Amino acid sequence: MPILVVLALAAACAPVEWLAPLTGGGREVAVGFAATAVGLALAVAITLRRWVVRTLRHSPIRKPDIADTYSRVRRVMFFLNIGTVTLAVLVFGWGWFVQTTVVVTQLGDDGKPLLAPFAELLVPLPYFAMLLVAWLVYYDAERALHRTTVLGPIDRPFWSRAGYMFNHARQFALLVMLPVLLFAFQQTILRFDPETTQADWFQIASLACMPLLLIAMPLLIKPVLGLTSMPAGPIRERLEALAARLHFRCSDFLLWPTHGAAANAMIVGLVPRIRYVVFTDRILEDLPADELDAVFGHEVGHAKHGHIWNYAAFLALSMTVLAALLLCIGMELDAAGVTVPMWARTWVKLVPMLFVAGYIFVVFGHLSRRCERQADVYGCRAVSCGDPNCTGHGERTLYPERAVGLCATGIRTFVRALERVGLSHGHTEPAAERRSLSAFVKEIFAWLAAWQHSTMPRRVTFLLNLIGHPERERRFQRSVTLMRWGLMLSLVAALYGLGSAVGWSELWKYM
Repeated sequence: MPILVVLALAAACAPVEWLAPLTGGGREVAVGFAATAVGLALAVAITLRRWVVRTLRHSPIRKPDIADTYSRVRRVMFFLNIGTVTLAVLVFGWGWFVQTTVVVTQLGDDGKPLLAPFAELLVPLPYFAMLLVAWLVYYDAERALHRTTVLGPIDRPFWSRAGYMFNHARQFALLVMLPVLLFAFQQTILRFDPETTQADWFQIASLACMPLLLIAMPLLIKPVLGLTSMPAGPIRERLEALAARLHFRCSDFLLWPTHGAAANAMIVGLVPRIRYVVFTDRILEDLPADELDAVFGHEVGHAKHGHIWNYAAFLALSMTVLAALLLCIGMELDAAGVTVPMWARTWVKLVPMLFVAGYIFVVFGHLSRRCERQADVYGCRAVSCGDPNCTGHGERTLYPERAVGLCATGIRTFVRALERVGLSHGHTEPAAERRSLSAFVKEIFAWLAAWQHSTMPRRVTFLLNLIGHPERERRFQRSVTLMRWGLMLSLVAALYGLGSAVGWSELWKYM
Protein backbone atom coordinates (compact mmCIF):
# COMPACT_ATOMS: atom_id res chain seq x y z
CA MET A 1 0.00 0.00 0.00
CA PRO A 2 2.68 2.53 -0.95
CA ILE A 3 0.34 5.48 -1.50
CA LEU A 4 -1.27 5.20 1.97
CA VAL A 5 2.13 4.68 3.60
CA VAL A 6 3.41 7.80 1.82
CA LEU A 7 0.44 9.80 3.14
CA ALA A 8 0.94 8.46 6.68
CA LEU A 9 4.64 9.32 6.66
CA ALA A 10 3.95 12.75 5.17
CA ALA A 11 1.43 13.40 7.96
CA ALA A 12 4.06 12.43 10.53
CA CYS A 13 6.52 14.85 8.90
CA ALA A 14 4.00 17.70 8.70
CA PRO A 15 4.74 20.99 10.53
CA VAL A 16 2.47 20.11 13.44
CA GLU A 17 3.29 21.06 17.02
CA TRP A 18 2.97 17.61 18.59
CA LEU A 19 1.70 17.34 22.13
CA ALA A 20 3.61 16.09 25.15
CA PRO A 21 2.48 12.68 26.52
CA LEU A 22 -1.19 12.98 27.46
CA THR A 23 -0.51 10.50 30.26
CA GLY A 24 2.26 12.65 31.73
CA GLY A 25 5.76 11.41 32.35
CA GLY A 26 7.59 13.51 29.74
CA ARG A 27 10.53 12.13 27.79
CA GLU A 28 10.69 8.83 29.64
CA VAL A 29 7.13 7.92 28.61
CA ALA A 30 7.67 9.05 25.00
CA VAL A 31 10.84 7.01 24.54
CA GLY A 32 9.56 4.10 26.61
CA PHE A 33 6.34 3.62 24.66
CA ALA A 34 8.14 3.90 21.30
CA ALA A 35 10.70 1.30 22.40
CA THR A 36 7.93 -0.95 23.74
CA ALA A 37 6.04 -0.74 20.45
CA VAL A 38 9.12 -1.80 18.49
CA GLY A 39 9.79 -4.55 21.03
CA LEU A 40 6.27 -5.94 20.65
CA ALA A 41 6.62 -5.96 16.86
CA LEU A 42 9.89 -7.83 17.29
CA ALA A 43 8.29 -10.38 19.62
CA VAL A 44 5.43 -11.06 17.20
CA ALA A 45 7.87 -11.37 14.28
CA ILE A 46 10.07 -13.86 16.14
CA THR A 47 7.06 -15.93 17.22
CA LEU A 48 5.63 -16.04 13.71
CA ARG A 49 8.99 -16.88 12.16
CA ARG A 50 9.58 -19.71 14.64
CA TRP A 51 6.12 -21.17 13.98
CA VAL A 52 6.56 -21.06 10.19
CA VAL A 53 10.03 -22.62 10.20
CA ARG A 54 9.23 -25.37 12.72
CA THR A 55 5.88 -26.30 11.19
CA LEU A 56 7.30 -26.50 7.68
CA ARG A 57 10.17 -28.64 8.91
CA HIS A 58 7.81 -31.21 10.44
CA SER A 59 4.84 -30.93 8.05
CA PRO A 60 5.87 -29.60 4.62
CA ILE A 61 2.54 -30.80 3.23
CA ARG A 62 0.86 -27.97 5.18
CA LYS A 63 2.72 -25.30 3.20
CA PRO A 64 -0.42 -23.79 1.54
CA ASP A 65 -2.15 -23.30 4.92
CA ILE A 66 1.04 -22.01 6.54
CA ALA A 67 1.66 -19.54 3.72
CA ASP A 68 -1.94 -18.31 3.95
CA THR A 69 -1.72 -17.80 7.72
CA TYR A 70 1.66 -16.12 7.41
CA SER A 71 0.33 -13.67 4.80
CA ARG A 72 -2.74 -12.84 6.88
CA VAL A 73 -0.71 -12.21 10.05
CA ARG A 74 1.67 -9.99 8.10
CA ARG A 75 -1.28 -7.96 6.78
CA VAL A 76 -2.75 -7.60 10.28
CA MET A 77 0.64 -6.55 11.65
CA PHE A 78 0.91 -3.82 9.02
CA PHE A 79 -2.23 -2.13 10.34
CA LEU A 80 -1.32 -2.76 13.98
CA ASN A 81 2.13 -1.26 13.48
CA ILE A 82 0.68 1.84 11.82
CA GLY A 83 -1.84 2.19 14.66
CA THR A 84 0.79 1.71 17.36
CA VAL A 85 3.11 4.31 15.86
CA THR A 86 0.16 6.71 15.59
CA LEU A 87 -0.46 6.25 19.33
CA ALA A 88 3.22 6.82 20.03
CA VAL A 89 3.18 10.13 18.13
CA LEU A 90 -0.23 11.51 19.10
CA VAL A 91 -0.84 10.20 22.61
CA PHE A 92 2.48 9.19 24.11
CA GLY A 93 4.52 12.16 22.92
CA TRP A 94 7.08 10.67 20.53
CA GLY A 95 6.54 13.52 18.03
CA TRP A 96 6.91 16.05 20.86
CA PHE A 97 10.11 14.33 22.00
CA VAL A 98 11.65 14.69 18.52
CA GLN A 99 10.58 18.32 18.17
CA THR A 100 12.01 19.30 21.56
CA THR A 101 15.21 17.29 21.30
CA VAL A 102 16.51 17.37 17.73
CA VAL A 103 16.81 21.15 17.42
CA VAL A 104 19.40 23.75 16.42
CA THR A 105 20.36 26.93 18.22
CA GLN A 106 18.80 29.17 15.58
CA LEU A 107 15.46 30.57 16.75
CA GLY A 108 12.31 30.80 14.68
CA ASP A 109 9.84 33.67 14.47
CA ASP A 110 8.12 32.39 17.61
CA GLY A 111 11.36 32.53 19.62
CA LYS A 112 11.67 28.72 19.87
CA PRO A 113 14.61 26.65 18.61
CA LEU A 114 14.13 25.36 15.09
CA LEU A 115 13.84 21.68 14.31
CA ALA A 116 17.07 20.43 12.74
CA PRO A 117 17.13 19.89 8.96
CA PHE A 118 15.22 16.73 7.98
CA ALA A 119 14.62 15.95 11.67
CA GLU A 120 10.90 15.46 10.90
CA LEU A 121 11.90 12.10 9.44
CA LEU A 122 12.59 10.97 13.02
CA VAL A 123 8.90 11.33 13.93
CA PRO A 124 8.01 8.07 12.10
CA LEU A 125 11.27 6.48 13.32
CA PRO A 126 9.44 3.72 15.27
CA TYR A 127 7.78 2.62 12.03
CA PHE A 128 11.14 2.50 10.25
CA ALA A 129 12.49 0.40 13.13
CA MET A 130 9.53 -1.99 12.80
CA LEU A 131 10.22 -2.34 9.09
CA LEU A 132 13.87 -3.14 9.75
CA VAL A 133 12.81 -5.72 12.34
CA ALA A 134 10.40 -7.30 9.85
CA TRP A 135 13.01 -7.56 7.10
CA LEU A 136 15.58 -8.99 9.50
CA VAL A 137 13.34 -11.54 11.23
CA TYR A 138 10.95 -12.65 8.50
CA TYR A 139 13.81 -13.58 6.20
CA ASP A 140 14.04 -17.05 7.75
CA ALA A 141 10.30 -17.64 7.38
CA GLU A 142 10.21 -16.58 3.75
CA ARG A 143 13.31 -18.59 2.91
CA ALA A 144 11.68 -21.67 4.47
CA LEU A 145 8.47 -21.07 2.48
CA HIS A 146 10.48 -20.56 -0.68
CA ARG A 147 12.52 -23.76 -0.30
CA THR A 148 9.73 -26.07 0.85
CA THR A 149 7.45 -28.14 -1.34
CA VAL A 150 4.93 -30.77 -0.35
CA LEU A 151 7.71 -33.28 -0.95
CA GLY A 152 9.98 -31.59 1.58
CA PRO A 153 12.79 -29.03 1.49
CA ILE A 154 14.62 -28.52 -1.80
CA ASP A 155 17.83 -26.73 -2.59
CA ARG A 156 16.55 -23.70 -4.53
CA PRO A 157 18.55 -20.44 -4.57
CA PHE A 158 17.19 -17.66 -2.37
CA TRP A 159 18.44 -14.26 -1.27
CA SER A 160 21.22 -14.01 1.26
CA ARG A 161 20.02 -12.16 4.35
CA ALA A 162 21.87 -9.01 3.29
CA GLY A 163 20.54 -9.28 -0.25
CA TYR A 164 16.99 -9.82 1.01
CA MET A 165 17.14 -6.72 3.21
CA PHE A 166 18.76 -4.63 0.49
CA ASN A 167 16.06 -5.70 -1.98
CA HIS A 168 13.29 -4.54 0.38
CA ALA A 169 15.17 -1.38 1.32
CA ARG A 170 15.58 -0.20 -2.26
CA GLN A 171 11.92 -0.87 -3.08
CA PHE A 172 10.88 1.13 -0.02
CA ALA A 173 13.32 3.91 -0.89
CA LEU A 174 12.01 4.29 -4.43
CA LEU A 175 8.27 3.82 -3.92
CA VAL A 176 7.83 5.43 -0.50
CA MET A 177 10.81 7.39 0.78
CA LEU A 178 11.54 9.41 -2.37
CA PRO A 179 8.31 11.49 -2.21
CA VAL A 180 8.58 11.68 1.60
CA LEU A 181 12.15 13.00 1.34
CA LEU A 182 10.99 15.65 -1.13
CA PHE A 183 8.29 16.69 1.34
CA ALA A 184 10.83 16.82 4.20
CA PHE A 185 13.14 18.93 2.03
CA GLN A 186 10.31 21.38 1.41
CA GLN A 187 9.61 21.59 5.16
CA THR A 188 13.28 22.22 5.90
CA ILE A 189 13.45 25.07 3.37
CA LEU A 190 10.23 26.49 4.81
CA ARG A 191 11.77 26.60 8.31
CA PHE A 192 15.17 28.05 7.48
CA ASP A 193 14.43 30.18 4.42
CA PRO A 194 10.69 30.97 4.31
CA GLU A 195 11.20 33.83 1.82
CA THR A 196 12.42 31.40 -0.81
CA THR A 197 9.28 29.27 -0.49
CA GLN A 198 7.17 32.30 -1.45
CA ALA A 199 9.07 32.88 -4.67
CA ASP A 200 7.22 31.98 -7.87
CA TRP A 201 10.10 29.82 -9.16
CA PHE A 202 10.07 27.71 -5.98
CA GLN A 203 6.32 27.18 -6.13
CA ILE A 204 6.50 26.24 -9.81
CA ALA A 205 9.36 23.81 -9.07
CA SER A 206 7.40 22.30 -6.17
CA LEU A 207 4.29 21.75 -8.31
CA ALA A 208 6.32 20.37 -11.23
CA CYS A 209 8.29 18.00 -9.02
CA MET A 210 5.76 15.15 -8.88
CA PRO A 211 4.85 15.19 -12.62
CA LEU A 212 8.54 15.18 -13.53
CA LEU A 213 9.12 12.35 -11.06
CA LEU A 214 6.33 10.30 -12.67
CA ILE A 215 7.80 10.84 -16.14
CA ALA A 216 11.35 10.04 -15.00
CA MET A 217 10.34 7.03 -12.85
CA PRO A 218 11.31 4.46 -15.54
CA LEU A 219 14.83 5.89 -15.61
CA LEU A 220 15.09 5.47 -11.84
CA ILE A 221 13.41 2.12 -11.38
CA LYS A 222 15.80 0.18 -13.60
CA PRO A 223 19.06 0.90 -11.70
CA VAL A 224 17.48 1.19 -8.23
CA LEU A 225 15.69 -2.17 -8.36
CA GLY A 226 18.50 -3.89 -10.26
CA LEU A 227 16.36 -4.67 -13.32
CA THR A 228 17.98 -6.11 -16.43
CA SER A 229 16.86 -6.36 -20.02
CA MET A 230 15.07 -9.65 -20.68
CA PRO A 231 17.49 -11.93 -22.55
CA ALA A 232 16.77 -12.99 -26.10
CA GLY A 233 14.87 -16.25 -26.34
CA PRO A 234 11.42 -17.79 -26.89
CA ILE A 235 9.74 -15.82 -24.07
CA ARG A 236 10.94 -12.43 -25.30
CA GLU A 237 10.13 -13.27 -28.90
CA ARG A 238 6.62 -14.32 -27.92
CA LEU A 239 6.04 -11.11 -25.93
CA GLU A 240 7.37 -8.96 -28.77
CA ALA A 241 5.06 -10.70 -31.24
CA LEU A 242 2.08 -10.18 -28.93
CA ALA A 243 3.01 -6.51 -28.47
CA ALA A 244 3.05 -6.10 -32.25
CA ARG A 245 -0.38 -7.75 -32.55
CA LEU A 246 -1.77 -5.48 -29.84
CA HIS A 247 -0.10 -2.41 -31.44
CA PHE A 248 1.65 -1.65 -28.16
CA ARG A 249 5.02 0.12 -27.94
CA CYS A 250 7.52 0.16 -25.09
CA SER A 251 11.26 0.74 -24.86
CA ASP A 252 12.14 -2.65 -23.36
CA PHE A 253 11.03 -5.77 -21.50
CA LEU A 254 12.80 -5.97 -18.15
CA LEU A 255 13.53 -8.88 -15.83
CA TRP A 256 13.26 -8.31 -12.09
CA PRO A 257 15.41 -10.88 -10.23
CA THR A 258 13.66 -11.70 -6.94
CA HIS A 259 15.10 -15.20 -6.40
CA GLY A 260 11.59 -16.54 -6.81
CA ALA A 261 10.18 -14.39 -3.98
CA ALA A 262 7.54 -12.61 -6.09
CA ALA A 263 5.35 -13.47 -9.06
CA ASN A 264 4.37 -10.13 -10.53
CA ALA A 265 4.36 -7.94 -13.62
CA MET A 266 3.93 -4.20 -14.03
CA ILE A 267 4.11 -1.40 -16.57
CA VAL A 268 6.17 1.69 -15.77
CA GLY A 269 6.20 4.91 -17.76
CA LEU A 270 3.80 7.38 -19.32
CA VAL A 271 5.31 7.63 -22.81
CA PRO A 272 6.47 4.77 -25.07
CA ARG A 273 10.06 6.01 -25.41
CA ILE A 274 10.70 5.54 -21.70
CA ARG A 275 8.11 2.88 -20.90
CA TYR A 276 9.06 -0.55 -19.58
CA VAL A 277 7.14 -3.75 -18.97
CA VAL A 278 8.63 -5.56 -15.97
CA PHE A 279 8.34 -9.28 -15.16
CA THR A 280 9.70 -10.96 -12.07
CA ASP A 281 11.72 -14.13 -12.49
CA ARG A 282 9.10 -16.25 -10.75
CA ILE A 283 6.19 -15.25 -12.96
CA LEU A 284 8.24 -16.19 -16.02
CA GLU A 285 9.02 -19.57 -14.44
CA ASP A 286 5.57 -20.41 -13.05
CA LEU A 287 3.16 -19.35 -15.79
CA PRO A 288 2.55 -21.31 -19.00
CA ALA A 289 2.96 -19.37 -22.24
CA ASP A 290 -0.75 -18.61 -22.77
CA GLU A 291 -1.21 -17.39 -19.18
CA LEU A 292 1.90 -15.21 -19.44
CA ASP A 293 0.40 -13.70 -22.60
CA ALA A 294 -2.76 -12.92 -20.65
CA VAL A 295 -0.79 -11.23 -17.83
CA PHE A 296 1.11 -9.17 -20.40
CA GLY A 297 -2.21 -8.25 -22.00
CA HIS A 298 -3.41 -7.00 -18.60
CA GLU A 299 -0.42 -4.65 -18.39
CA VAL A 300 -0.99 -3.48 -21.95
CA GLY A 301 -4.61 -2.83 -21.00
CA HIS A 302 -3.48 -0.23 -18.45
CA ALA A 303 -1.65 1.62 -21.23
CA LYS A 304 -4.37 1.22 -23.85
CA HIS A 305 -7.04 2.61 -21.53
CA GLY A 306 -4.76 5.44 -20.34
CA HIS A 307 -5.00 4.43 -16.69
CA ILE A 308 -1.61 5.81 -15.63
CA TRP A 309 -2.38 9.20 -17.18
CA ASN A 310 -5.82 9.07 -15.59
CA TYR A 311 -4.36 8.35 -12.15
CA ALA A 312 -1.84 11.18 -12.46
CA ALA A 313 -4.47 13.72 -13.57
CA PHE A 314 -6.96 12.55 -10.94
CA LEU A 315 -4.47 12.85 -8.06
CA ALA A 316 -3.17 16.24 -9.24
CA LEU A 317 -6.68 17.67 -9.62
CA SER A 318 -7.84 16.12 -6.36
CA MET A 319 -4.97 17.57 -4.32
CA THR A 320 -5.56 21.01 -5.86
CA VAL A 321 -9.30 20.86 -5.17
CA LEU A 322 -8.71 19.73 -1.58
CA ALA A 323 -6.22 22.57 -1.06
CA ALA A 324 -8.76 25.07 -2.43
CA LEU A 325 -11.49 23.59 -0.21
CA LEU A 326 -9.36 23.89 2.92
CA LEU A 327 -8.42 27.46 2.01
CA CYS A 328 -12.10 28.31 1.47
CA ILE A 329 -13.08 26.79 4.83
CA GLY A 330 -10.29 28.71 6.56
CA MET A 331 -11.44 31.98 5.00
CA GLU A 332 -15.04 31.37 6.02
CA LEU A 333 -14.00 30.61 9.61
CA ASP A 334 -11.86 33.75 9.75
CA ALA A 335 -14.71 35.84 8.35
CA ALA A 336 -17.05 34.39 10.98
CA GLY A 337 -14.57 35.21 13.75
CA VAL A 338 -14.14 31.58 14.76
CA THR A 339 -10.93 30.87 16.67
CA VAL A 340 -9.54 27.47 17.49
CA PRO A 341 -8.59 26.91 21.15
CA MET A 342 -4.87 26.50 21.80
CA TRP A 343 -5.26 22.91 23.02
CA ALA A 344 -7.05 21.89 19.81
CA ARG A 345 -4.72 23.48 17.26
CA THR A 346 -2.49 20.43 16.92
CA TRP A 347 -5.46 18.14 16.31
CA VAL A 348 -7.10 20.54 13.86
CA LYS A 349 -3.98 20.54 11.68
CA LEU A 350 -4.24 16.78 11.40
CA VAL A 351 -7.82 16.86 10.13
CA PRO A 352 -6.83 17.75 6.53
CA MET A 353 -4.33 14.86 6.52
CA LEU A 354 -6.99 12.41 7.69
CA PHE A 355 -9.45 13.79 5.16
CA VAL A 356 -6.95 13.38 2.31
CA ALA A 357 -6.16 9.81 3.40
CA GLY A 358 -9.86 8.94 3.59
CA TYR A 359 -10.52 10.54 0.21
CA ILE A 360 -7.66 8.61 -1.42
CA PHE A 361 -8.77 5.35 0.18
CA VAL A 362 -12.43 5.68 -0.83
CA VAL A 363 -12.48 7.61 -4.12
CA PHE A 364 -9.12 6.69 -5.63
CA GLY A 365 -9.53 3.13 -4.35
CA HIS A 366 -12.84 2.79 -6.20
CA LEU A 367 -11.37 4.27 -9.39
CA SER A 368 -8.33 2.00 -9.19
CA ARG A 369 -10.40 -1.15 -8.68
CA ARG A 370 -12.63 -0.36 -11.68
CA CYS A 371 -9.59 0.34 -13.86
CA GLU A 372 -8.00 -2.90 -12.67
CA ARG A 373 -11.06 -4.81 -13.84
CA GLN A 374 -10.90 -3.00 -17.16
CA ALA A 375 -7.29 -4.15 -17.54
CA ASP A 376 -8.39 -7.67 -16.58
CA VAL A 377 -10.89 -7.67 -19.44
CA TYR A 378 -8.18 -6.49 -21.84
CA GLY A 379 -5.95 -9.33 -20.59
CA CYS A 380 -8.75 -11.74 -21.53
CA ARG A 381 -9.10 -10.10 -24.93
CA ALA A 382 -5.35 -10.39 -25.58
CA VAL A 383 -5.65 -14.19 -25.59
CA SER A 384 -9.13 -14.43 -27.13
CA CYS A 385 -10.04 -15.51 -30.64
CA GLY A 386 -12.84 -14.07 -32.76
CA ASP A 387 -15.38 -16.74 -31.78
CA PRO A 388 -17.17 -15.84 -28.51
CA ASN A 389 -18.44 -19.44 -28.20
CA CYS A 390 -15.15 -21.23 -28.85
CA THR A 391 -14.36 -24.36 -26.86
CA GLY A 392 -10.57 -24.17 -26.93
CA HIS A 393 -7.51 -22.82 -28.72
CA GLY A 394 -4.90 -24.68 -30.72
CA GLU A 395 -1.84 -24.02 -32.85
CA ARG A 396 -4.01 -22.90 -35.80
CA THR A 397 -6.13 -20.47 -33.79
CA LEU A 398 -6.15 -16.97 -35.25
CA TYR A 399 -6.12 -14.07 -32.82
CA PRO A 400 -7.49 -10.71 -34.02
CA GLU A 401 -5.41 -7.56 -34.14
CA ARG A 402 -5.73 -5.02 -31.32
CA ALA A 403 -7.48 -7.57 -29.06
CA VAL A 404 -10.96 -6.91 -30.44
CA GLY A 405 -12.28 -10.40 -29.60
CA LEU A 406 -13.48 -11.83 -26.29
CA CYS A 407 -14.09 -15.55 -25.95
CA ALA A 408 -14.67 -18.06 -23.16
CA THR A 409 -11.23 -19.64 -23.60
CA GLY A 410 -9.49 -16.28 -23.32
CA ILE A 411 -11.40 -15.46 -20.13
CA ARG A 412 -10.60 -18.83 -18.56
CA THR A 413 -6.93 -18.48 -19.52
CA PHE A 414 -6.63 -15.15 -17.73
CA VAL A 415 -8.57 -16.50 -14.73
CA ARG A 416 -6.09 -19.38 -14.42
CA ALA A 417 -3.24 -16.87 -14.51
CA LEU A 418 -4.90 -14.79 -11.77
CA GLU A 419 -5.43 -17.83 -9.57
CA ARG A 420 -1.88 -19.04 -10.10
CA VAL A 421 -0.43 -15.64 -9.18
CA GLY A 422 -2.74 -15.48 -6.17
CA LEU A 423 -1.54 -18.86 -4.93
CA SER A 424 2.08 -17.80 -5.33
CA HIS A 425 1.35 -14.84 -3.03
CA GLY A 426 -0.27 -17.07 -0.42
CA HIS A 427 -3.90 -16.21 -1.29
CA THR A 428 -6.18 -19.21 -1.07
CA GLU A 429 -9.85 -19.22 -2.00
CA PRO A 430 -12.08 -19.57 1.08
CA ALA A 431 -13.88 -22.86 1.47
CA ALA A 432 -17.64 -22.88 0.95
CA GLU A 433 -18.77 -23.31 4.51
CA ARG A 434 -21.02 -21.65 7.07
CA ARG A 435 -20.24 -17.99 7.59
CA SER A 436 -18.37 -17.20 10.79
CA LEU A 437 -16.90 -14.17 12.47
CA SER A 438 -13.34 -15.33 11.76
CA ALA A 439 -14.15 -15.76 8.05
CA PHE A 440 -15.67 -12.28 7.97
CA VAL A 441 -12.58 -10.77 9.62
CA LYS A 442 -10.34 -12.59 7.11
CA GLU A 443 -12.32 -11.14 4.24
CA ILE A 444 -12.08 -7.63 5.69
CA PHE A 445 -8.30 -7.78 5.99
CA ALA A 446 -8.01 -9.38 2.54
CA TRP A 447 -10.07 -6.54 1.07
CA LEU A 448 -8.00 -3.91 2.88
CA ALA A 449 -4.80 -5.47 1.57
CA ALA A 450 -6.24 -5.42 -1.97
CA TRP A 451 -8.02 -2.06 -1.77
CA GLN A 452 -6.47 -0.89 -5.07
CA HIS A 453 -7.04 -4.12 -7.02
CA SER A 454 -9.92 -5.96 -5.30
CA THR A 455 -9.52 -9.51 -4.08
CA MET A 456 -8.73 -12.39 -6.42
CA PRO A 457 -12.09 -14.19 -5.87
CA ARG A 458 -14.03 -11.03 -6.73
CA ARG A 459 -11.98 -10.45 -9.90
CA VAL A 460 -12.36 -14.08 -10.96
CA THR A 461 -16.12 -14.10 -10.35
CA PHE A 462 -16.59 -10.93 -12.37
CA LEU A 463 -14.67 -12.32 -15.36
CA LEU A 464 -16.39 -15.71 -15.35
CA ASN A 465 -19.77 -13.97 -15.32
CA LEU A 466 -18.89 -12.39 -18.68
CA ILE A 467 -18.82 -15.78 -20.43
CA GLY A 468 -21.81 -16.00 -22.74
CA HIS A 469 -22.95 -12.47 -21.84
CA PRO A 470 -21.17 -9.95 -24.11
CA GLU A 471 -23.70 -7.29 -23.14
CA ARG A 472 -22.32 -7.34 -19.58
CA GLU A 473 -18.86 -6.48 -20.82
CA ARG A 474 -20.18 -3.62 -22.95
CA ARG A 475 -22.24 -2.31 -20.03
CA PHE A 476 -19.21 -2.50 -17.76
CA GLN A 477 -17.01 -0.60 -20.23
CA ARG A 478 -19.62 2.16 -20.55
CA SER A 479 -19.93 2.45 -16.77
CA VAL A 480 -16.16 2.80 -16.32
CA THR A 481 -15.92 5.42 -19.06
CA LEU A 482 -18.77 7.43 -17.55
CA MET A 483 -17.26 7.17 -14.07
CA ARG A 484 -13.81 8.30 -15.20
CA TRP A 485 -15.09 11.26 -17.19
CA GLY A 486 -17.62 12.12 -14.49
CA LEU A 487 -14.90 12.24 -11.84
CA MET A 488 -12.59 14.39 -13.95
CA LEU A 489 -15.31 16.85 -15.00
CA SER A 490 -16.56 17.08 -11.41
CA LEU A 491 -13.07 17.87 -10.17
CA VAL A 492 -12.55 20.52 -12.86
CA ALA A 493 -15.91 22.12 -12.01
CA ALA A 494 -15.12 22.03 -8.28
CA LEU A 495 -11.70 23.59 -8.89
CA TYR A 496 -13.20 26.36 -11.00
CA GLY A 497 -15.82 27.15 -8.38
CA LEU A 498 -13.47 27.06 -5.41
CA GLY A 499 -10.71 28.92 -7.26
CA SER A 500 -13.14 31.69 -8.16
CA ALA A 501 -14.39 31.85 -4.56
CA VAL A 502 -11.01 32.09 -2.83
CA GLY A 503 -9.16 33.91 -5.60
CA TRP A 504 -6.66 32.29 -7.92
CA SER A 505 -3.75 34.33 -6.57
CA GLU A 506 -4.52 33.25 -3.00
CA LEU A 507 -4.81 29.63 -4.09
CA TRP A 508 -1.45 29.91 -5.87
CA LYS A 509 0.19 31.15 -2.68
CA TYR A 510 -1.48 28.43 -0.62
CA MET A 511 -0.19 25.71 -2.95
